Amino acid sequence: MLAGIRNFSKSIFAKIIFSVLALSFVGWGLNASMLDLGTSRQVAEIGNQSITPVELDRAFQRSVQNMRNVFGPNFNQQQAVQMGLLNNTVQSLVSQKIMREDARDKGIGISDEKVRDAIFASDNFKDPATKQFSRDRFMQSLYAAGYTEQEFIDGVRGDLMSQQIVGSLTGTAAVPEVMAQQIVAYRNEQRSGSFFTLNRTEFDDIATPDDATLRKYHEDNAQQFTAPETRDVTLATLSSADLVSTISVTDEEVLESYNQRIAEFQTQEKRTVQQILFAPNEEQTAKDAYKRLQEGADFMDVAKEAGMDSSVVNLGEFTANDILPDLRDATFALPEGGVSEPVETALGWHILRVPSITAAKTQSLDDVRDTVVDGLKQFKAEDAIYDLSVTFDEELGAGTPIKDAAREVGAKTYDLSGVVRGEGLAGETIDGSDEINAKIFELEGGEESLLEETANGLRYVLRVNKITPSALRPFEDVRDEVVTAWTTDERQRLMLAKAEELANDINNTGADIATTAANDGAEVKQSGLTKRDGNGLNDGVSPSVAAALFSLEDGKAKALQTSENVIIVKLDDIKAAKTDTADAAPVTDELKQAINQDILAQYLDYLNEEISVSINNSVINGLYAPAAAN
Repeated sequence: MLAGIRNFSKSIFAKIIFSVLALSFVGWGLNASMLDLGTSRQVAEIGNQSITPVELDRAFQRSVQNMRNVFGPNFNQQQAVQMGLLNNTVQSLVSQKIMREDARDKGIGISDEKVRDAIFASDNFKDPATKQFSRDRFMQSLYAAGYTEQEFIDGVRGDLMSQQIVGSLTGTAAVPEVMAQQIVAYRNEQRSGSFFTLNRTEFDDIATPDDATLRKYHEDNAQQFTAPETRDVTLATLSSADLVSTISVTDEEVLESYNQRIAEFQTQEKRTVQQILFAPNEEQTAKDAYKRLQEGADFMDVAKEAGMDSSVVNLGEFTANDILPDLRDATFALPEGGVSEPVETALGWHILRVPSITAAKTQSLDDVRDTVVDGLKQFKAEDAIYDLSVTFDEELGAGTPIKDAAREVGAKTYDLSGVVRGEGLAGETIDGSDEINAKIFELEGGEESLLEETANGLRYVLRVNKITPSALRPFEDVRDEVVTAWTTDERQRLMLAKAEELANDINNTGADIATTAANDGAEVKQSGLTKRDGNGLNDGVSPSVAAALFSLEDGKAKALQTSENVIIVKLDDIKAAKTDTADAAPVTDELKQAINQDILAQYLDYLNEEISVSINNSVINGLYAPAAAN
């Protein structure tokens, strides 16, 4: 299906906030041809539209905040970038813009009345008691998600425009009833059977064949007895970690380093914040509520009277950098338990309360001395390793043998024998061994590498002294291994042959499976009533038993090999699935969704050719360079 080409999901407005009515597409692929905006300072240009840095940042910060609701308040921007959330935000914005561009090209417009109706129809904005639209809930929801009212309205309008196109493309998709019913019958059919595991004891004593047979097995299975290519290597490594123990630091250096890193050891003041939010035209109502609070009314009672439940009132814990800037001064001027006078923002009138305060804290030098000393030694070691690396490189460039050059700078040396591709460094535990192993197999015999550096900063140089090609090991050297392998294969062959004989006996003579099992010293077990995917199998029953049952005719048996065991399985019962309308409805919906996604994927491919999309990575990197670099 073409659905694999693009992944579609609900609009950023619907998915991240409250499932309004929108649909947009976030699987837009950004290929190399799109990444060129010259000297433009926009994040992206899509046809006649653009994504500004401010627009991207607001959307990204909303995404980060929503992730904090999942992972907790310590989830930060750096983690979001590492998880790909920034890229997803860019893709989501591009996807919305390109659909809206197409809608505008087709002359599609959405009236203010339709936007209003869409917002008013959302259950998320309705008062639970009256079931009517509540502006308080609407504004509080936008505030919690980081939207201004105009941003949200524009977003809904754009998504409704896109829906006009989506609906025209997918509204006529239909699934034949007979197709859905056939799929239901296939998926929901259930089967049960009996099985037993063949007794292995009679195959324990298998005579070892003559050498002629073993030699032929050795040749026929050459790959199993072939030694991989190996390499003998001289390796020298230079690491700052090896120098740390030799580095000394003074008290003055420790104090200076502590002062330079003081921000790392400071915890900002945090405040738990509650609020009651009133609409922009309700200043007097807010003042009346504040007066009641001053007279001793309970904050939560007043909030409930204003139509706000606790989940909306309790905003969480904030530092001064985290809270909405318009509320920062009022929040951080309050004492613990204090309540603010009404504060006006673009969202309306806020009454704030600070139930608790976690004071700022700075760890003393004594508390973090070990951390500071370790960091300082590491820094000095890194500084020293650079100078040593230059000397090392100069020695090597002058033709000095690796071991002699290593001795000059105190590098470690290793003589590695029998290094195998992809299998480390012949038992030596060295940082970056996988990278060094890959470098070893880039070189020819007698060739020496340049001074290289692993991802973790280990400097190294190596020389491939000898290459031993891959070759079939002589029979005499591996005779015992050949005997073991031949015996294992022969046991499996004999067991499978007997199992097939027993299964044929059941099929041809109607032999009872329980009697057959008893004669073999085994016990019959029941599979359980299972579907094709193994759902319904009894505990401990291999999924391969389910597969076998669905390959058999009723009452028939077959031999089945599972790992080292051989099983005889007999189909006892078939329970056909119901295929009425109710059973087929979920399948019909699934098929219709798949058809719609195929249609939309093809249409987006078409738009990709018709509407230009340019992404400016330099602007994106400039916005988030500190987070991306950490």
